[in-house]
Amino acid sequence: MDIETAANIGEAVSGIAILFTLLFSLRQMKHWNENRRYEIGRDLAAHMNNPLVHRGFSISTVKLHDELTPQELAALSREEKDAMNALMIGMNNIGVLAKNGHLSMDLVDDFCGVYFRMFASRWRRVIQIFMMVNISKHDEPTDGVWSGLFWLLDRYNPIENNGAEVSS
Repeated sequence: MDIETAANIGEAVSGIAILFTLLFSLRQMKHWNENRRYEIGRDLAAHMNNPLVHRGFSISTVKLHDELTPQELAALSREEKDAMNALMIGMNNIGVLAKNGHLSMDLVDDFCGVYFRMFASRWRRVIQIFMMVNISKHDEPTDGVWSGLFWLLDRYNPIENNGAEVSS
């Protein structure tokens, strides 16, 4: 065997080694992505299993309605307000993560989609009241605070805007 043949064999072996390294890296990335998705789903499930969040859903069902007044919202007990706060801030966080691509919409839909469809108008009303109260106290808009929740509400239940649906 001459030196040129040995060099060609060495190049071929190097190429095969590089190919196996790339294939192994792709497999590792796939495995990492599957594990990350599992962890995100587990975190989302843990949030949804929080007793305060459950209480917030109960309050959304029983005490909130589309024509909710600021007085009715203020009349909720401290425990009910805490539960609504936990629920809505959690849903806003889910929206921010989904909007920025850190949480897949299929996980959001599996865990939360039905709630967004059921309670969209009620949660919008609560946010409107919250913003009315805070604008009168701070003289600056606070709708950016709820950008994640608004984004999800618009995806699941677009509101009418002069006869045309709002797109997300």
